[in-house]
Amino acid sequence: MLLSLLIILPLLAGLGLTVIKHNRSLGFVGTGVSIYLFIFTLFLLFTQTPVDLYVKFDWFELGGVKTNIALSLNGLGALMVLLTNLVYAILFIYFYTVKKNYSNTFYGLLLLAYAGLNGVFLAQDLVLFYFFWEIVLIPIYFLIGIWGNKRTRISANTTFFLYTILGSMLMLGGIIYIGFQLKPESFLLTDVMKVTADFGNLTTLAWLFLIAFAIKIPLFPLHSWQPAAYKTSPTPVTVILSALMAKMGLFAVVNWLLNLFPQICNEFDNVLYIAGFGLFYASLIALTTNNIKKIVAYSSVAHLALIFMSLYSQSEAGILGAYFQMFSHGVVVLGMWLGVDYLERKYNVTNIKSIGGLAKVDPVFAVFFTFFGLANVALPLTSSFIGEFMMLNALYAYNPILCVIGCTGVILSAAYTLRMTTAILFGEQENIKEEKVKFPKTLYVLFGLISLMILVLGIYPSIVFNLLQN
Repeated sequence: MLLSLLIILPLLAGLGLTVIKHNRSLGFVGTGVSIYLFIFTLFLLFTQTPVDLYVKFDWFELGGVKTNIALSLNGLGALMVLLTNLVYAILFIYFYTVKKNYSNTFYGLLLLAYAGLNGVFLAQDLVLFYFFWEIVLIPIYFLIGIWGNKRTRISANTTFFLYTILGSMLMLGGIIYIGFQLKPESFLLTDVMKVTADFGNLTTLAWLFLIAFAIKIPLFPLHSWQPAAYKTSPTPVTVILSALMAKMGLFAVVNWLLNLFPQICNEFDNVLYIAGFGLFYASLIALTTNNIKKIVAYSSVAHLALIFMSLYSQSEAGILGAYFQMFSHGVVVLGMWLGVDYLERKYNVTNIKSIGGLAKVDPVFAVFFTFFGLANVALPLTSSFIGEFMMLNALYAYNPILCVIGCTGVILSAAYTLRMTTAILFGEQENIKEEKVKFPKTLYVLFGLISLMILVLGIYPSIVFNLLQN
């Protein structure tokens, strides 16, 4: 039962903040909940205290097939739950202490998405998984539509909604087909695996799930909702989209697609080439655009495409490297987006051409932002290096052409990241009025913690690998 706290607590707090009409900001509620759940997750994963990490109750029947409230904290799901609670804790501390002008409804919707994210990574029943998948999307839709950029939020949110509905309908169609045609004993992962293994050719069904998950990652050519949503959304929502919701798609590929259709998925080589083209395409756009948010957004598309390719490498090292990179990417992109938010809030900067020489007046921020950029490039001793090295090695063994594409993406990543950081931090000083900026103490702590995690995981990756094995 303790496991259900990861869902129930943010759900109740989110509903409370959403409906409470109070002039005073109650963001401290979300901050307290996220910090408590992060500590609680550490307790569950890293202590020897005997705690039941599996919960199962009967729910209802669909087409004569039982559905269950089944939750489990293990493997990749456990790693993603840890990432979710870590990101939310830092996110709430940052925006409640540094930027307090969000309403209680805003914080409440963030918490509802929080509950859904934990549910997605814990669910062991296909219908329950779909239920939490939809719970995440609903508050995000309202967060973008109400608090996004006034000039672009309608078009960006409409595109996000249409892609979301498409993916949801495809997945729902697949679930209904499984229930009414395959007739598993229940919708538990283990029971559905039995019938999909025995039924024969289910290629069309596998494609339904693949497209639904590819939209969420997102993979080329189903990615066009992402840059606009990232650019339009308020930064807390952008962080959730990039650091966490993208991992929903990758996690679903691992936990559901590869488990339910292992033989069919081995025939998806053409999909890997499409993902590789998307990696190259996104990297080129990041290299040629001057908008900071677009650079980070397309950088994320490229990195996620490489992770997806590695999941199909049929190599233990490649799959473990992809798992590690999923966690590392979440931490690194958290630092990148908070850095982008600081630039926008402090200096009103969204374009790399509109500012220069920032390191002279804000050296502390320059150090942190440079470090996050180097982590994005996968510099040795940073967490990204471990995952990318393992993934590229696995891709070389599986298909050298895919490895070449991946290596090209790494080179382009260095080019667009260094182009962005050097333009903003160095060169001639432009559009900066202050002579010397006092960096906020809260940001010292938060940026320092993110940097420390990147460094520790880069030096001692066994922390993640031991968690996956246990």
